[in-house]
Amino acid sequence: MWSHFVIPIKTLARKRVLRPEYFIRSLSSSKLNHCSNAELKDSDSVSIYGNNYLRDEYTNVTPHILSYVSRKLHSVKNHPLYLVKRRIMRYMYGSFLNRAGNPLFSVYDDLPPVVTVEQNFDSLLIPEDHPSRKKTDTYYLNADFLLRTHTSAHQKELIKSGLDHFVIIGDVYRRDEIDSKHYPVFHQCEAVRLLSPHEVCNFMPSNDEIKVFEKDVRKPEKQACHTLEAVKLMERDLKNCLVGLMKRLFGRDIEYKWTESYFPFTHPSWELEIFHNDDWIEILGCGIMEQEILNKGIGT
Repeated sequence: MWSHFVIPIKTLARKRVLRPEYFIRSLSSSKLNHCSNAELKDSDSVSIYGNNYLRDEYTNVTPHILSYVSRKLHSVKNHPLYLVKRRIMRYMYGSFLNRAGNPLFSVYDDLPPVVTVEQNFDSLLIPEDHPSRKKTDTYYLNADFLLRTHTSAHQKELIKSGLDHFVIIGDVYRRDEIDSKHYPVFHQCEAVRLLSPHEVCNFMPSNDEIKVFEKDVRKPEKQACHTLEAVKLMERDLKNCLVGLMKRLFGRDIEYKWTESYFPFTHPSWELEIFHNDDWIEILGCGIMEQEILNKGIGT
């Protein structure tokens, strides 16, 4: 039971769950290996990696945006994004090991960017009236398919496959106005860690048993099904991990602060900001995964 954090990797060059386990992932798809680009094939369809998507009233993706789909800059050796990815993975591999001394987290960095509306929104409990669903915010291929707006779109499928520690790294697409901190195409690194109640108890100084689940009401500091004590243990572990990662990336003397936040798929949620060039910059969002997402992923 950890949470989940998401790092936008764009100006540089995990999510957790309250249940039993952690997860991070990176994956490659054979489907990506035999096509090199995407295009508006004709007036009736959009073609990406050899798959055709019929256009409809939702279609708003442009040839310019599609030209980015096959670039995979985070996998181009010695590219700044590739170097940042490698530094992040070295940190995760070195910080989380099993009893045999092997890395706990698996990495998925080649997942196709085309996802369904269910993957990108419904599976993450994003309300139907949420602004991110609008055509002004998201690049749609048609009413059923879109270019992912976050790597979280792959969470459910990875949990369902049995993964409990994984990292996802990939390109994401949003209809943002271009400025010094925003661009329609950028990259995210996401980690998920799932823990059993027994593993949560291991965070106690004396390994004392604590109650992890309860039937309560939802509060600002916790979900209805989680105990406050368990949430605080997970929060401490999550934040320690992320502060350590930020210091690895930006230096041990980096000035940072935590702020409370809101995401439809985590509760409680936080953002980590660092002080850079006389300004506070949001670096990542994280939180305790909504138990409903986890339950659906594992089929309970």
